[in-house]
Amino acid sequence: MGVVTLCVVALFIATLFVPTLDPREWSTLSTLGLIAPFVYAAQALLTLYWIVRWRVAVATLMVIVSLCGVFSVSLFYKLELRRVYTEPNLRPRYDSRALKVMSYNVRSFIGDNGERCIDSVVSMIKALNPDILCLQEMGFSDIADSLLSPLHPMPRSLSRTELSPAIYSRYPIIRAGRVDSLKEFVWADVVVKRGTQEDTLRIYNSHLHSTAIRRDDSEYIERHAYLDDSLGKVRSIITRLAENNALRAAQADTLALMVASSPYPAIVCGDFNDTPISYTYRTVARPMRDAFRWAGRGYSHTYRGFFDMLRIDYILAGEEFEPLSYEVIDSWTLEQTTVRRAGQRDTVWRRSYGNQMAMPTLEQAQQAQEQIVRDSLGERIDNGVRYSDHYPVFARLLYNGKTN
Repeated sequence: MGVVTLCVVALFIATLFVPTLDPREWSTLSTLGLIAPFVYAAQALLTLYWIVRWRVAVATLMVIVSLCGVFSVSLFYKLELRRVYTEPNLRPRYDSRALKVMSYNVRSFIGDNGERCIDSVVSMIKALNPDILCLQEMGFSDIADSLLSPLHPMPRSLSRTELSPAIYSRYPIIRAGRVDSLKEFVWADVVVKRGTQEDTLRIYNSHLHSTAIRRDDSEYIERHAYLDDSLGKVRSIITRLAENNALRAAQADTLALMVASSPYPAIVCGDFNDTPISYTYRTVARPMRDAFRWAGRGYSHTYRGFFDMLRIDYILAGEEFEPLSYEVIDSWTLEQTTVRRAGQRDTVWRRSYGNQMAMPTLEQAQQAQEQIVRDSLGERIDNGVRYSDHYPVFARLLYNGKTN
């Protein structure tokens, strides 16, 4: 057990330095960020083991080492006593001026069954009702522009490939552009009206370079096939990870410089293809507010695969914003409810997160002493789970900055 403890402690300490190491110089070490959650879990279990064994010296050392990683652990996990999903319960916390921001890698609207799922994705987006919507791997989709109305789309001329990102806004988009050097990166300036005041905000939507990890690689790891196989495939995976980490590092430097020079308060959304224990995340997020770290609960994962352990999709906001809420939409349902009004039956839709319902329409009906008739469940949407290999990320951001 002593050897195992030494190995885990060494890995734990190494992961603490990974975000400060430029992958262009430390390519192999930079891949440790991928296994950081497993290392942290092993460190915690071994710390408890030595405490129970009452090896005071070892246990004390393990506790000290573990405390050094508290900040890094908070990038993945926020302690919670009870997770509450129901929107009516949380509504008092939300300022009505808060922007609802959503980021989602839609994988070209191709579901797990290989068929187009654009209608289902649009239904989910409309149920969540974001003010700002950033989609990655969007591609050419005039159909989506039409279905997502009344959200304003950025100019379609900026989407040049089938994997191009796109920005939609409930507010007018006055300028937009793309950065060719970042491959899949767009930005848009939106004018947000608050009463008689107008504020211009800059939205960045970025899809950084892929990890080049294929589905068969993920399945190879999840099935522990490496235990019965040669190390050839493992070396191949690590090599591809290291090479692409270096490519993302250059992109992260460019993105960070653009955000720093933004003439307006900035919001950065996107699929970074990197965990919070990475040079990429540290470079871009260091001067910003990570919605999860400010308002998230529990363990956050946004990628389907690799044991559902990876957070690689982000919503970051400048210091002018206060994140009020953060959710990874990994479970949701549309339930059809019939409301009886003056002898007429109207069908409304309400959404749920997890096992609890958010029912603003039902709540209003109850206040009006209307008779609610719950019909059978309508369409049960199997969350973003079947639509893409990513989960949608949703946050509320309150802008506290000065008006222009």
